[in-house]
Amino acid sequence: MRRLVTGLTAFLGMTGTILVLPVYAAPVPEPEPVTGSTETVVMGSVEEPAPAAEVQEGTTDPVPGVEETDRALRVTRTDVEPFSLVGVTWDLDPGVTDTVVQVRVVDEGGTWGAWTEVTPEAAEQGTASSRGQELRGGTQPLWTGPSTAVDVELVTRSGAQPTGVALDLVDPGESPADSSLGAPDITDQAHAAATMPAVYSRAQWGADESIRTWDPQYASTIKAATLHHTADSNNYTVDQVPAIMRSIYQYHTKSLGWGDIGYNVIVDKYGRLFEGRAGGLASTVIAAHAGGFNTSTFGVSMLGNYDAVPVPQATVDAVAAVIAWKFSLFGVDPRGSTVLTSGGGGTSRYPAGTKVTLPTIFGHRDVGATACPGRYGYARLGEIRDRVSAQLGSSAPLVQRRYDSDAAARKLLGAPATPVTVIPGGAFAHYANGSIYASPATGARVVRGVLRDKWAALGWENSSLGWPTTDTSATPDGTGLYQHFQGGSLYWSEATGAHVVAAAVRDKWSTTGWENGYLGYPVTDQTAILGGGGAYVHFQGGSIYWSPATGARVLGGVVYDRWAASGWENGRLGLPIADLAVAPDRVGLFAHFQHGSVYWTPSTGARVLDKAVYGAWAATGWEAGPLGYPVTDVTRTPDGQADYAHFQRGSVYASASTGARALTGDVLAAWAAQGWEAGALGLPVSGSGRTPDGKAIYQHFQGGSIYSTTATGTRVLPTAIRDGWAASGWEVGPLGYPVGDAVRSPDGRAMTVAFQGGVVHASATTGGHAVPAALMIAHEAAGGVAGALGLPVSGAGRTPDGKATYQHFQGGSIYATAATGTHVIPAAAFGAWAASGFERGPLGYPTSGPVATTVTVAGTAATGPTTGTVQSFQGGALYTVGGATTIVAGPVQAAVAGAGGTARFGFPTSAQLTTPDGQARYQHFAGGSVYATQAVVSALPTAVRDSWARTGWERGPLGLPVTTVQSTPGGLGEYVHFAGGSVYYSRPTGAHTLRGPIRDAWAAAGWEQGALGFPTTDHTVTPDGRGAYSYFQGGAVYWSASTGAHVLRGAVLDAWARTGWEQGRLGYPTSATRQVADGTRTDFQGGYISVSTATGQAVVTVR
Repeated sequence: MRRLVTGLTAFLGMTGTILVLPVYAAPVPEPEPVTGSTETVVMGSVEEPAPAAEVQEGTTDPVPGVEETDRALRVTRTDVEPFSLVGVTWDLDPGVTDTVVQVRVVDEGGTWGAWTEVTPEAAEQGTASSRGQELRGGTQPLWTGPSTAVDVELVTRSGAQPTGVALDLVDPGESPADSSLGAPDITDQAHAAATMPAVYSRAQWGADESIRTWDPQYASTIKAATLHHTADSNNYTVDQVPAIMRSIYQYHTKSLGWGDIGYNVIVDKYGRLFEGRAGGLASTVIAAHAGGFNTSTFGVSMLGNYDAVPVPQATVDAVAAVIAWKFSLFGVDPRGSTVLTSGGGGTSRYPAGTKVTLPTIFGHRDVGATACPGRYGYARLGEIRDRVSAQLGSSAPLVQRRYDSDAAARKLLGAPATPVTVIPGGAFAHYANGSIYASPATGARVVRGVLRDKWAALGWENSSLGWPTTDTSATPDGTGLYQHFQGGSLYWSEATGAHVVAAAVRDKWSTTGWENGYLGYPVTDQTAILGGGGAYVHFQGGSIYWSPATGARVLGGVVYDRWAASGWENGRLGLPIADLAVAPDRVGLFAHFQHGSVYWTPSTGARVLDKAVYGAWAATGWEAGPLGYPVTDVTRTPDGQADYAHFQRGSVYASASTGARALTGDVLAAWAAQGWEAGALGLPVSGSGRTPDGKAIYQHFQGGSIYSTTATGTRVLPTAIRDGWAASGWEVGPLGYPVGDAVRSPDGRAMTVAFQGGVVHASATTGGHAVPAALMIAHEAAGGVAGALGLPVSGAGRTPDGKATYQHFQGGSIYATAATGTHVIPAAAFGAWAASGFERGPLGYPTSGPVATTVTVAGTAATGPTTGTVQSFQGGALYTVGGATTIVAGPVQAAVAGAGGTARFGFPTSAQLTTPDGQARYQHFAGGSVYATQAVVSALPTAVRDSWARTGWERGPLGLPVTTVQSTPGGLGEYVHFAGGSVYYSRPTGAHTLRGPIRDAWAAAGWEQGALGFPTTDHTVTPDGRGAYSYFQGGAVYWSASTGAHVLRGAVLDAWARTGWEQGRLGYPTSATRQVADGTRTDFQGGYISVSTATGQAVVTVR
């Protein structure tokens, strides 16, 4: 409660009357500090033990929950200075929750005592001391009495292992007061409903104030008392208690870093009370006794371990007496309950911010992870509540006692106007100039003047204010009056009148400086809103709004006016969740609400932002970021799908499906230019970002992206274009940044965006794909998207061997290598190439694009020219006619090229095949065939091939070719030699087979250059089946097995023919034509034929 002293003093100053103040006012004893000392032994951790420590398995004395194999940190010291208290501390870590320490010591007689278990300290300071003392975790302090050696074992059953472990040995020092404390210095002074029990002061037990680093801090009131026990030895004497107090003080203050002793008051087993934390027993000073629940609680600790032995009755009585006195100062009902808000912390049972309903007298274990105040201590809580309630006593005597004992009050009030009247809960008496109202919980309080009138109008003690907890007092500025009650306060000034300010609203107002702050005096009573779920009070300089969910918040000025215009708490913003505040730039004002915020500057006005828009703006740095202040309220887009707000340098757009996104600068301008959210891009789906190279600003949208650089401008990329670019590696890929906007193809089915290193083409059917510059040139040379290749259907890729870059298109593909160049492969040709194994197949990479070729092959059945394409590869070629593609690979292609190429052989008419005997590969063409064996690759023009074919191909007597087609020396014909003969061709004679002795005889006659010339028939078997013959331009060669092969020409051949050939009387020739005296003679089996030189006549002579 604020101004229990100062406010009343000011009021008395106005009246010239002095009252006894409601705090102890006995002369403060002279300080008698005792200098203690702490010896620290560094233990390290289980993972890294200090040199003085060791790690062992298990503990010497069994500990529940500790296995024999668990690692324990141990230190034994026999070389220490005498000490009386032991504590173990470690680096503060909320994860350390289940660590146990066992201690044994050597007493003054030199005997080792039993092991004593010490658990972690469950009290918490909450924050570091105001003078920078380091907070540490640790055990509760263990009073050992005078000791000379120590043995400590630390083991963790679960949770984190502590680090930075240290053993602290505290020597409390000595003081004459240890054996002669005398009477307590602190005694009852106040007009409280209960008498203050005597308390030994800090000076009496020897507190050394020079080591205290915690400057007192105060709560707004006291709401509850917390019962503790110190959990150390019960075997102490009367004279040892001051030393124990100093030891705990030394350990809390320095070892744990709390800056002062943790408890407000300590009670020993003899029923004596000792002052704890500095700051005044009658005050609201915040101590360190219940982690997360130190504020507004009074910490009372019983000296000893009351989990082990019952609590002495003297201790219970003293605890009840001091709590009763404390509650009488702050109007706390000992049988009631209160709501406390957890401050969190490692030992608290409740997370920070949790509101917990507790009895007004509760045990430490109710809020902390601890057994405190021990099972025997906790069992006495009901008795303590009863005793406190009884000690607060009847109210009637309080009224009369206050009037009788307080001369100043009597002078102010004047003569009694009514007798003391007992009413439910208390008593009152009216006087000429006021009243005294008293209750067991609140004591006897003077109520006067306009405040009394206001309280009366509200319903006296039956109103929401309840009983007064202070007298009517003057405000410090001397212009007003105030009085605190159980349920709030009344404040009055001449300008504003008397008004109710209650509970959380009053506490909030206090943080602004009460009436001396910027809010000034209240100008309305506290008024309920939201069906009683909230309240507000208007002040001269603003307003305070409160609800359980939002707390009490200060609003004022233009921000308040804008909130009011939006519908107050029932509008779109709801209740405030933060106070009105000045922006860091000192230009603007703002306040946050349940569903948004209001920001104001002189130039932009007050603007409403909802949570989503505000969140995105906040992520950019609020008003200090690129957007600046809002210049419009949050507004719904025309299509109703999103909300937006414009700012000084940008906008934020938000929808349920896309989230809230900030837009600025060139990106915003480009988006706006294409139609805002109604354009092709739709709503933004990301915030503004910077590319990794720092060169561009970008933002993604439902329908694409925008990229902006200084060098390339700001470019809109539809989704398909962006995705194709993304697949190529974004700006760090080969394309770099966009340099143009999207351009539609003439037919409207595709779009294209140019980039620094290529283009991206996209359509609904193919998606978007990047075409890097090297491939783009070839694509455009082939007609681009309007050409035969059409649109890309894949991104650019790299072949497995790493030699080529490729890309597939609707009508084919493009392949590029350093060695072979960049070439288009039409779709039909690509399929054949792919079937052959791509570049890993026999063809390898293309060395040219497709070349349109028209061929008329002479000597074939074709009725006209054939048109197709030929594409060269490293290992062959692809021939395409009428959409069908045939591969001509390796040696076959080389043989065709050597024999006249496409002009001679035309297009292939078959794939490359294998002969039935497996000895050769062959391929047919319009103008011939190519046969390849391991020895030779032979090109066979059509006439030669057909002649050979008539003999039965390679299965016939000729077998496989052993040469490719050759021109005859005279150039008048061609021939191919086979394993079993030859085929000779000339235009006049056609192609004919020759083999065996007949071919040999012809050869002996000079081949085609001899008298016989070219053959005019194939090798033919004679009708009798006993021989064979071939005719030539200049004769014939006949052969039989018995006669051999002989050349017949001219008159000899004609005359023999007239005899019936080999079937006539002459039979087969048996010799070559030879010269005789008068001509020539040719011998036959049955005679001979002579030819006269003179007449040229042939004469047949038969034997």
